Amino acid sequence: MTTMYTYQIGDQTIDYTVEVVPNRTDISVQVSDKNQIKVIVPKGLNRNNVLSVLSRKSSWILTQLSGAAKVAEKKESAPVKKQAAAPAAKTATFENDEKFFYLGRQYRLNIVQDDVKEPSMTFRSKFIATVPSNWNTQQTNEGIQAMLTDWYTNRASEKFAEALKAVSEHVQAPSNIEWADIADLTKKEGDTLHVNWRVLMAPMATIEYVVASALTNNVDGLYDDAAERKQWLTDNNINVF
Repeated sequence: MTTMYTYQIGDQTIDYTVEVVPNRTDISVQVSDKNQIKVIVPKGLNRNNVLSVLSRKSSWILTQLSGAAKVAEKKESAPVKKQAAAPAAKTATFENDEKFFYLGRQYRLNIVQDDVKEPSMTFRSKFIATVPSNWNTQQTNEGIQAMLTDWYTNRASEKFAEALKAVSEHVQAPSNIEWADIADLTKKEGDTLHVNWRVLMAPMATIEYVVASALTNNVDGLYDDAAERKQWLTDNNINVF
Protein backbone atom coordinates (compact mmCIF):
# COMPACT_ATOMS: atom_id res chain seq x y z
CA MET A 1 0.00 0.00 0.00
CA THR A 2 1.38 3.43 -1.02
CA THR A 3 0.05 6.77 0.32
CA MET A 4 1.08 10.38 -0.50
CA TYR A 5 2.03 12.83 2.30
CA THR A 6 3.72 16.21 2.63
CA TYR A 7 6.57 17.25 4.94
CA GLN A 8 8.09 20.64 5.73
CA ILE A 9 11.89 21.10 5.71
CA GLY A 10 12.64 24.71 6.55
CA ASP A 11 10.68 26.77 4.00
CA GLN A 12 10.38 23.92 1.50
CA THR A 13 7.45 21.53 1.32
CA ILE A 14 8.21 18.09 -0.08
CA ASP A 15 5.84 15.34 -1.20
CA TYR A 16 6.61 11.76 -0.30
CA THR A 17 4.97 8.38 -0.39
CA VAL A 18 4.99 5.69 2.28
CA GLU A 19 5.22 2.07 1.22
CA VAL A 20 4.48 -0.54 3.88
CA VAL A 21 6.45 -3.77 3.49
CA PRO A 22 5.26 -6.44 6.00
CA ASN A 23 8.53 -8.40 6.24
CA ARG A 24 10.83 -5.38 6.49
CA THR A 25 12.62 -4.58 9.77
CA ASP A 26 14.03 -1.08 9.12
CA ILE A 27 13.04 2.27 7.55
CA SER A 28 14.67 3.55 4.36
CA VAL A 29 14.26 6.73 2.30
CA GLN A 30 14.68 6.76 -1.49
CA VAL A 31 14.93 9.80 -3.80
CA SER A 32 14.56 9.19 -7.54
CA ASP A 33 15.98 11.35 -10.34
CA LYS A 34 12.43 12.70 -10.82
CA ASN A 35 12.37 14.23 -7.32
CA GLN A 36 10.11 11.44 -6.08
CA ILE A 37 10.63 10.55 -2.42
CA LYS A 38 9.60 7.19 -1.06
CA VAL A 39 9.77 6.05 2.58
CA ILE A 40 9.73 2.26 2.96
CA VAL A 41 8.61 1.12 6.41
CA PRO A 42 7.79 -2.13 8.23
CA LYS A 43 4.18 -2.92 9.03
CA GLY A 44 2.99 -1.46 12.32
CA LEU A 45 5.00 1.79 12.46
CA ASN A 46 3.05 5.02 12.96
CA ARG A 47 3.49 8.35 11.17
CA ASN A 48 5.61 9.83 13.98
CA ASN A 49 8.25 7.16 13.28
CA VAL A 50 8.32 8.30 9.65
CA LEU A 51 8.50 11.98 10.63
CA SER A 52 11.40 11.25 12.95
CA VAL A 53 13.36 9.63 10.11
CA LEU A 54 12.56 12.48 7.72
CA SER A 55 13.73 15.01 10.32
CA ARG A 56 16.98 13.12 10.85
CA LYS A 57 17.59 12.79 7.10
CA SER A 58 16.39 16.27 6.08
CA SER A 59 19.85 17.49 5.09
CA TRP A 60 20.49 14.37 3.01
CA ILE A 61 17.07 14.62 1.34
CA LEU A 62 17.67 18.23 0.26
CA THR A 63 21.08 17.27 -1.10
CA GLN A 64 19.55 14.41 -3.08
CA LEU A 65 16.76 16.64 -4.41
CA SER A 66 19.32 19.18 -5.54
CA GLY A 67 21.23 16.46 -7.39
CA ALA A 68 18.03 15.12 -8.92
CA ALA A 69 17.11 18.59 -10.12
CA LYS A 70 20.44 18.88 -11.95
CA VAL A 71 19.89 15.52 -13.64
CA ALA A 72 16.41 16.61 -14.70
CA GLU A 73 17.76 19.86 -16.14
CA LYS A 74 20.14 17.98 -18.38
CA LYS A 75 17.26 15.89 -19.73
CA GLU A 76 15.03 18.89 -20.50
CA SER A 77 15.75 21.05 -23.54
CA ALA A 78 13.70 23.97 -22.23
CA PRO A 79 14.71 25.85 -19.07
CA VAL A 80 12.75 24.89 -15.97
CA LYS A 81 11.90 27.26 -13.16
CA LYS A 82 13.22 25.70 -9.95
CA GLN A 83 11.82 26.09 -6.47
CA ALA A 84 14.34 27.52 -4.03
CA ALA A 85 15.58 24.90 -1.59
CA ALA A 86 15.68 25.49 2.15
CA PRO A 87 19.14 25.67 3.74
CA ALA A 88 20.43 22.21 4.62
CA ALA A 89 20.37 21.38 8.31
CA LYS A 90 23.76 21.70 9.97
CA THR A 91 25.22 19.22 12.41
CA ALA A 92 25.76 20.73 15.84
CA THR A 93 28.81 20.17 18.02
CA PHE A 94 28.15 18.42 21.33
CA GLU A 95 30.27 18.56 24.46
CA ASN A 96 30.26 16.38 27.55
CA ASP A 97 28.26 17.98 30.41
CA GLU A 98 26.54 20.35 27.97
CA LYS A 99 23.00 21.20 29.11
CA PHE A 100 19.76 20.98 27.14
CA PHE A 101 16.28 22.20 28.01
CA TYR A 102 13.25 19.92 28.26
CA LEU A 103 9.97 21.46 29.46
CA GLY A 104 11.90 24.41 30.84
CA ARG A 105 14.42 22.46 32.91
CA GLN A 106 18.04 21.84 31.95
CA TYR A 107 19.58 18.38 31.81
CA ARG A 108 23.22 17.46 31.29
CA LEU A 109 24.50 15.41 28.38
CA ASN A 110 26.89 12.57 29.22
CA ILE A 111 28.86 11.26 26.22
CA VAL A 112 30.18 7.73 26.70
CA GLN A 113 32.48 6.02 24.21
CA ASP A 114 32.22 2.26 24.56
CA ASP A 115 32.84 -0.98 22.71
CA VAL A 116 29.42 -1.03 21.05
CA LYS A 117 28.33 -1.43 17.43
CA GLU A 118 25.33 0.90 17.55
CA PRO A 119 24.81 4.22 19.40
CA SER A 120 22.08 4.55 22.02
CA MET A 121 20.45 7.28 24.10
CA THR A 122 19.01 6.87 27.59
CA PHE A 123 17.58 9.42 30.00
CA ARG A 124 17.95 9.15 33.76
CA SER A 125 17.84 12.71 35.10
CA LYS A 126 20.37 13.42 32.33
CA PHE A 127 20.96 12.44 28.71
CA ILE A 128 23.40 9.56 28.34
CA ALA A 129 24.66 9.11 24.78
CA THR A 130 26.69 5.94 24.24
CA VAL A 131 28.60 5.84 20.94
CA PRO A 132 31.11 3.39 19.40
CA SER A 133 34.66 4.07 20.56
CA ASN A 134 35.94 4.02 16.98
CA TRP A 135 33.70 6.91 15.88
CA ASN A 136 35.41 10.16 14.94
CA THR A 137 34.18 13.61 16.03
CA GLN A 138 31.88 14.09 13.07
CA GLN A 139 30.26 10.68 13.46
CA THR A 140 29.77 11.32 17.17
CA ASN A 141 28.16 14.71 16.62
CA GLU A 142 25.88 13.39 13.87
CA GLY A 143 24.90 10.38 15.97
CA ILE A 144 24.11 12.43 19.08
CA GLN A 145 22.12 14.96 17.07
CA ALA A 146 20.04 12.17 15.52
CA MET A 147 19.41 10.50 18.89
CA LEU A 148 18.50 13.74 20.66
CA THR A 149 16.15 14.69 17.82
CA ASP A 150 14.46 11.29 18.09
CA TRP A 151 14.19 11.64 21.87
CA TYR A 152 12.43 15.01 21.64
CA THR A 153 10.16 14.17 18.71
CA ASN A 154 9.04 10.92 20.36
CA ARG A 155 7.64 13.02 23.22
CA ALA A 156 6.40 16.05 21.28
CA SER A 157 3.00 14.73 20.18
CA GLU A 158 1.89 13.90 23.72
CA LYS A 159 3.04 17.18 25.27
CA PHE A 160 1.70 19.33 22.44
CA ALA A 161 -1.67 17.56 22.73
CA GLU A 162 -1.72 18.45 26.45
CA ALA A 163 -1.01 22.07 25.59
CA LEU A 164 -3.74 22.15 22.94
CA LYS A 165 -6.26 20.73 25.43
CA ALA A 166 -5.42 23.48 27.92
CA VAL A 167 -5.59 26.21 25.27
CA SER A 168 -8.93 24.92 23.95
CA GLU A 169 -10.50 26.06 27.23
CA HIS A 170 -9.86 29.68 26.16
CA VAL A 171 -10.06 29.75 22.35
CA GLN A 172 -11.45 27.70 19.50
CA ALA A 173 -8.79 25.13 18.73
CA PRO A 174 -8.14 22.83 15.76
CA SER A 175 -8.82 19.12 16.00
CA ASN A 176 -5.22 18.07 15.44
CA ILE A 177 -1.79 19.17 16.57
CA GLU A 178 1.44 17.67 15.22
CA TRP A 179 5.13 18.36 15.66
CA ALA A 180 7.08 19.46 12.60
CA ASP A 181 10.59 20.48 11.58
CA ILE A 182 9.80 24.02 10.43
CA ALA A 183 11.55 27.39 10.55
CA ASP A 184 8.75 29.14 12.47
CA LEU A 185 7.32 28.15 15.84
CA THR A 186 3.94 27.19 14.38
CA LYS A 187 2.18 26.69 11.06
CA LYS A 188 -1.57 26.15 10.69
CA GLU A 189 -2.87 24.07 7.80
CA GLY A 190 -6.62 23.46 7.69
CA ASP A 191 -7.69 21.83 10.95
CA THR A 192 -4.15 20.88 11.93
CA LEU A 193 -1.66 23.01 13.86
CA HIS A 194 2.00 22.16 13.26
CA VAL A 195 4.40 23.11 16.06
CA ASN A 196 8.19 23.21 15.81
CA TRP A 197 9.33 20.22 17.89
CA ARG A 198 12.05 22.37 19.51
CA VAL A 199 9.32 24.25 21.39
CA LEU A 200 9.30 21.17 23.64
CA MET A 201 12.39 22.65 25.30
CA ALA A 202 10.24 25.41 26.81
CA PRO A 203 8.12 25.19 29.98
CA MET A 204 4.57 23.93 29.46
CA ALA A 205 3.23 27.43 30.17
CA THR A 206 5.31 28.80 27.30
CA ILE A 207 4.25 25.93 25.02
CA GLU A 208 0.62 26.82 25.73
CA TYR A 209 1.40 30.46 24.92
CA VAL A 210 2.99 29.46 21.58
CA VAL A 211 -0.01 27.30 20.67
CA ALA A 212 -2.50 30.00 21.70
CA SER A 213 -0.61 32.69 19.75
CA ALA A 214 -1.21 30.68 16.57
CA LEU A 215 -4.96 30.64 17.21
CA THR A 216 -5.78 34.14 18.43
CA ASN A 217 -4.50 37.73 18.11
CA ASN A 218 -5.36 38.38 21.75
CA VAL A 219 -3.07 35.81 23.33
CA ASP A 220 -1.69 38.32 25.83
CA GLY A 221 -5.22 38.79 27.15
CA LEU A 222 -5.61 35.10 27.92
CA TYR A 223 -2.96 34.85 30.62
CA ASP A 224 -2.08 37.10 33.54
CA ASP A 225 1.55 35.98 33.19
CA ALA A 226 1.63 36.30 29.38
CA ALA A 227 4.77 38.47 29.44
CA GLU A 228 6.64 35.89 31.51
CA ARG A 229 5.54 33.02 29.25
CA LYS A 230 6.73 34.91 26.16
CA GLN A 231 9.95 36.14 27.77
CA TRP A 232 11.28 32.59 28.13
CA LEU A 233 11.62 32.34 24.35
CA THR A 234 13.50 35.64 24.27
CA ASP A 235 15.91 34.61 27.01
CA ASN A 236 16.63 31.09 25.74
CA ASN A 237 17.68 29.65 22.39
CA ILE A 238 15.76 26.56 21.29
CA ASN A 239 17.56 26.23 17.93
CA VAL A 240 20.64 24.62 19.45
CA PHE A 241 20.53 21.68 17.04
